[in-house]
Amino acid sequence: MSSPLPSDALLKHLDERCREAQEEVDRLTSEIAGLTDRLAGAGQLLTRLELTRQTLVEIAGQHTAPEPAAAALPPAYQDVLAAITRAGEGLRAKEVCLALGLDLQHKTVESIRSKLKRLVGRDLLIEPEPGLFVLNRRRN
Repeated sequence: MSSPLPSDALLKHLDERCREAQEEVDRLTSEIAGLTDRLAGAGQLLTRLELTRQTLVEIAGQHTAPEPAAAALPPAYQDVLAAITRAGEGLRAKEVCLALGLDLQHKTVESIRSKLKRLVGRDLLIEPEPGLFVLNRRRN
């Protein structure tokens, strides 16, 4: 018993579909090659720009002391700034401790007070009255 052979029309249809699929593969391969070239060029540009920026910062750093940005601060200091920002008004050291969920033991409050004073020294906070710390709006 022999199996039925596919019709000529079916074989022609499959040949046409194969040709279309191959054309799509070729088109996509060409697009990928073009995108790969563009990606390489963009990566090279990014590298050059980053090196240029780093060089400029290093040169500027030799002449002036760079001002510390809030993002460059240790996480504990960023948390303190975030608590004052969320409050929208001035806070005292104990209030910062409460906002951060810290205990109110003397050493904890004094540690936060010390951080607040350092942030004033970095011109990120101001102390309009003793013990009250507010964001320095001229800076932020």
